[in-house]
Amino acid sequence: MRVQIVGRTETGAPNRWAVLDDDDRLVSQVNRYLEYLRSIERPDNTVRAAAYDLRAYCEFLLDTERDFDDVTDEVLAFFARWYRHPADNVTAIVDRAAARARSSTNRALATISGFYRYLGSLGEDIVGAGGLRRLQQSSQTYRRSRVTVIDNVGRANRHRQRSRLGPRLPRTQQRLKLLTIQQVHSILMECRDRRDRLLIMLAFTTGMRVGQILGLRHEDIDTRGRTIRIEARDDNSNGARSKGRKSGTIPMTEQVNRLYIDYMHEEYGYIDSPFVFINFDTLKPMNYSAADSIIQRLRRKTGNYQWSIHTLRHTFVTLSRRAGVPIDVISNLVLHKNIQTTIDMYSHLDVEDLRRILIEHGAWEEAA
Repeated sequence: MRVQIVGRTETGAPNRWAVLDDDDRLVSQVNRYLEYLRSIERPDNTVRAAAYDLRAYCEFLLDTERDFDDVTDEVLAFFARWYRHPADNVTAIVDRAAARARSSTNRALATISGFYRYLGSLGEDIVGAGGLRRLQQSSQTYRRSRVTVIDNVGRANRHRQRSRLGPRLPRTQQRLKLLTIQQVHSILMECRDRRDRLLIMLAFTTGMRVGQILGLRHEDIDTRGRTIRIEARDDNSNGARSKGRKSGTIPMTEQVNRLYIDYMHEEYGYIDSPFVFINFDTLKPMNYSAADSIIQRLRRKTGNYQWSIHTLRHTFVTLSRRAGVPIDVISNLVLHKNIQTTIDMYSHLDVEDLRRILIEHGAWEEAA
């Protein structure tokens, strides 16, 4: 089985996917669900991920001689093991030894649950409806961990119950990879031009994602007000996407502002393109592959291979937290949909944070 791109935007970016069987025929139930996701305007990356997750699920059903109606909690548990481990005689002892992370497996399980809910909504006689009934009989009722202010108004049901179809793997708390100021300085020193330096500085000083950076247009940058407008566009010819489709305006430092102006005068010149980041050889907007090539080169130059543009985002947020910036302000800066996402990801404390807090509160004496 395979996933096939079946549609593109006017600028050529993929926006529709289909799952084909080994005879290159459409898997009708899966593709109907993918079209449903597009109809309710799910982000393209979400639809793409669903296509690959459901392709894997179809391969599992084929390998185990099952169909959509044969699903149970046990079958989904077998799928999770099949999805994570490449061979039946291999059992991962730690999460990193598996072919796929637990988070990726849980995303696939959630996709399959949504797929069965959709099939069940089409009627009792639809293929997969029987599987949904079995999953519902063993569905787990859980209390939502994220409680908003509205949930506490008027003694409302502050822990609203929800049902979850199928099993999930336990979450693993992964330690975020961060860079020191010295490491960031070393990376900047190895940048070969202002364009590459601007790419790194935007990620480090604003926490922007790579898709947001590559999607930047000149109209989004206000050099007088020193602000950047992040727009969630679907028509970027380089395929750049802003995760979550959330837009917003964020400030930029005077140093980044000056770097952008110098870049425009010294390197960009009279190039006619709406995009800030372009490939100087083709004069086309820089895509993900070109940005990754820049990062790979900087890794080799610095001898530090344990970082990415997203590491710079984590570093920006962590340094902001240590400087005392309120978590709600940080959440707005990095355009998280929910402040709880910021809290869950960035409330970590490393050993130096713990040491500093103990000294600040008088529990420990600072060494002379």
